[in-house]
Amino acid sequence: MGKERIEKKKLYETFFKYVSLNVLSMIGFSAFILADTFFIANGIGKDGLVSLNLVIPAYTLIYATSLLLGNGVGTMFSIYKGEGRQKRGSEMYTMMILVGIGIGLLYTALGILFPEEIVMLLGAEGKILDLSLGYTTMVFPFSAIFMISSMLVSMVRNDKRPKLAMSAMMAGSLSNILLDYIFIYPLNMGMAGAALATGIAPIISILVLLPYFIKKENTFHLIRFPWRPGELKKVLSIGVPSFITELSSGLVILLFNLVILEYVGETGVAAYGILANLALILIAVFSGAGQGIQPIVSYNHGKGNKENIRHTLRLGLGFSFLLGIALYFVFMAFPEEIIRAFNPENNLELYTIAKDGMALYFTSFFFAGVNIMIISYFSSKAKARISFMISMLRGIVLIPFALFLLTPVLGINGIWLTIPLVEFVTLLLGLYLVFTENKKEEPSHKYIV
Repeated sequence: MGKERIEKKKLYETFFKYVSLNVLSMIGFSAFILADTFFIANGIGKDGLVSLNLVIPAYTLIYATSLLLGNGVGTMFSIYKGEGRQKRGSEMYTMMILVGIGIGLLYTALGILFPEEIVMLLGAEGKILDLSLGYTTMVFPFSAIFMISSMLVSMVRNDKRPKLAMSAMMAGSLSNILLDYIFIYPLNMGMAGAALATGIAPIISILVLLPYFIKKENTFHLIRFPWRPGELKKVLSIGVPSFITELSSGLVILLFNLVILEYVGETGVAAYGILANLALILIAVFSGAGQGIQPIVSYNHGKGNKENIRHTLRLGLGFSFLLGIALYFVFMAFPEEIIRAFNPENNLELYTIAKDGMALYFTSFFFAGVNIMIISYFSSKAKARISFMISMLRGIVLIPFALFLLTPVLGINGIWLTIPLVEFVTLLLGLYLVFTENKKEEPSHKYIV
């Protein structure tokens, strides 16, 4: 029993090391979203805030795709490493780098050839159209850089260097915030400046990682590889839940924008823009916790250490639930100060809508963190079908039903309660699937990290 306690302690230390570093990384990463919102609201005004909220889904598509590739390649690399197939991991990594560049160039072409069609599809028109064009035409050319940066950060994290991965993400985020200020204020570049700052951030992250590769400390390399369509499919299937989790945020914003425009108007969209950007930050924190358990679960899955996986899951679920409660009450303690920071014109209608919405909309965080942890758990074990199903339900399938069911009855409060209801229903299903799976599997009583 003494040895088992020591090994459990090592597992707990590994869990909190990876999770805490990834949460800090995502806080830093998501801070630039908050910085974009703050600088645009104060430097451009309400129209800039409306424009940002309309174009966020376009950026979300790029970022969600980078997560799809990054989480997929990192998970498979960790599983191969646990199985002792190091060369196979390098072959897969090389293949996915080329795939990422190809997808990035495709997005770049779409952004250059069809910028006006993209922003009009997102609901921009009139003076908002011009502001939105400034953002999309600038951010799409950086698509391939986003793909490469995400995969490198994920590979380094799974190469047992979580601190370096965190440093790379933090450096990118901090540079984004600084460049936001420079481009929007002294250089007066407006929405294009905010997009340029966002595009430069992953370049900074890559530069931070470069010494790791120059010194040849990495255990994965770019090598010749045989093209394996089956492996490509597996990597993508593992990354799809992360893609859906992130993309759904953009789809929700797009859908909510259209409904709020009908019920409240542009001021409602601006108010929702504040809540949506704050929500993106909190979801990013939950995603960081989920990414934190991924290397542990994937490696132990490759080793066949089921007991390690079960304990990691328990720690992850408890951590995410407590984190959600803590974040909700922190935001509820300072609603006036938070909203005022993004409402420099002191628009009373905007303030009232945002404050009332925050109290309802943010109750979703009681459940969202646990749901994201469950999705990450199944994805980390390469159980793509289950994680895909949960991701689809919470991100895409249930939301339109809940929105169009609640809004006619409760008005704008129905809009704010849509996400909490969807997250709660998803939670019930997710916990049932976890319980069912754990009941089938017998632990091996090994603690190897």
